[in-house]
Amino acid sequence: MPGPAGARILALVALLTAGSLSCFGSAFSIAELGARAAGMGTAFIGVADDGSALYYNPAGIAFQPGKHMEMDSLVVVGLFRFTPSATPVGQVVPANGYSQSIKPHFIPVASMYMTAQMSDKLTFGFGIFTPFGLSANSTNFHDGDPNLTKFVGRFAGTRARLEQFWFQPTLAYKVSKNAAIAVGPAFVHTHLMLEQSILNPKGDGLVFGRQAANTLFPGVPKEQAAAVISRLLPEGRSRVAGTADTVGFSVGFLYKDEGSKTNVGLTFRSAITSHLKGKASFAFGNDYPLQQYIGSDFLTNAFPNQNITGSFTTPATYGIGLSNSSVHKMRISFDFRMQDYKRFSSVPLNFGINETNKKNVALPAEQRLAFNFKNSYHYAVGVERTLSEDLTVRLGYLRDLSPVPDQSVGPLFPDANRNSFTIGATKKRNGKDYTMFYEAMVFEHRTTDVAANSNLYTNGLYHNFAHLAGMALRFDMPAMPKLMKKH
Repeated sequence: MPGPAGARILALVALLTAGSLSCFGSAFSIAELGARAAGMGTAFIGVADDGSALYYNPAGIAFQPGKHMEMDSLVVVGLFRFTPSATPVGQVVPANGYSQSIKPHFIPVASMYMTAQMSDKLTFGFGIFTPFGLSANSTNFHDGDPNLTKFVGRFAGTRARLEQFWFQPTLAYKVSKNAAIAVGPAFVHTHLMLEQSILNPKGDGLVFGRQAANTLFPGVPKEQAAAVISRLLPEGRSRVAGTADTVGFSVGFLYKDEGSKTNVGLTFRSAITSHLKGKASFAFGNDYPLQQYIGSDFLTNAFPNQNITGSFTTPATYGIGLSNSSVHKMRISFDFRMQDYKRFSSVPLNFGINETNKKNVALPAEQRLAFNFKNSYHYAVGVERTLSEDLTVRLGYLRDLSPVPDQSVGPLFPDANRNSFTIGATKKRNGKDYTMFYEAMVFEHRTTDVAANSNLYTNGLYHNFAHLAGMALRFDMPAMPKLMKKH
C-alpha cells in the first residue's frame, strides 16, 4: 500500500542508523568520547594530547612520545518527558506526561585508544569508538493492555537501538617541529534494531483498509469500508534489525606556536553511506472482530516477514579548535564544529517481497521518505588548571544546536537545542592517569505542532534532561624500538 506501517518503520530504521544514544550530541551524534575532553566541554581539537585525539584531532598523537594505552568509559541516564497536545478520545495520560527514559536505565559506552611513536616524526595510533548512536524506549505497556492506557505516540516508534563502531588505524606525521598532519582510514560497522506499533486506525490502518475494502466488503463504498476495517484491525507490532559495513576516514592538522603558547587544530571526519541489510518481522493479536471474516492468515500474508535493505548517510564533521596555555598552570580552549546533517534529507527503502504473493502483500517494493534535517553546530569552551604535580581540574560548557526539524521530533528523536555544563579531574598515580568527568545536559523545552503528525500524536511538549559521567585510565607502555631513522 502507498504508505504502510512497515515502510515507515524501515524509514525510521534508516533514520536511526544514521547514528546510538539519543541523549548525546545533535540528533544521534556522540561528542563525549574522551573523559578529559568531556571535562572541558569537548573543546579538545586544539589540545589533542591524549589517546582520544584519535577521535577529536588525530594529528595530536604526533606530539605524544612513547607508547600509550587509554581506555574510556561513559554512562548515560536520560530523563525524557512528553506531554501530548492532543490524544485519542478517552486516552489516559500520566499526570507528568509520558516517561521516555532510555533503557536500560544506564547506557554504557566504551572507547579504546593506543598510540606508539615510531620515529621522531612518525606516530601510529589505533582507536575504537562510536561517533554515532541512539537508544530509545517508550514501551510503557504490554501488548494486551487497553489501547487507551498505552503510550499515545507508539505508532511513531517505541524502542530503538543503534551503534556505529569506527575501527580506525592512524598515521600522524610531523611536517615541522611545531606542525603535524594525520590521516586515519576506518572500517565502520553499524548495528540497528527498531520496534514500532502499526495499523494506526487514523493512519496506516486506514490506508490498509482502503486496499482491503473490495476484498472484505465488496459493493460497499471504499471509504466507508476502509473506516470500518481500520477500527476493527488488531494493533500490530513491527521489528526491524540489520547491519551494515563500510569505510570512512578522518584527517587532522595541529600547529603549536611556542611563543604565544597557542595551538590551532583542524579536523575532518568523513560522511558515511551505509547499506543496511537485515530482517523485518510483523506480529498481530489473535483476537479481533475481523478475524472470523478474513481468516487467521490474512494479515500474515499481507505483512510477510522478509529481508529488507535501505541506505542512509551519517554526516561529515568539520571542526576547528584553539587552545592557549600562556596563563600560569592554566589552559583555555575553544572549539567550533559543524555536522552536515542536511545529507540526511531522505531515505530510500526496499522490501524483498515474494513475487508469488505480491497481489496480497501490503508493503511497497520501494519507498523514499523525507526527513529534511538541517546542519548542526556545536560551540564548546573549556578550562583546565593544574593544582599540583599529580592533580588537574577542569570546567567546560557546550552549546549544541539540534538539526532535527519539528516534523521529525517524536519518541525516537525527542531532540532540542542543548546546553551542557561539565566538570572533571585527573589524578596521576604510579605512572597512570585516572580521569573522571560529569556532564549535566539541559535540553531546551520544545513544543511541536505539525499538522502531518496529528494522527501520530507526537505533537506536544518535550521536556528532557540527561546525566553523563565517565572515567578513563591512561598509562605508558614499554617504548617501541625506533623503526626509522631521524628525518
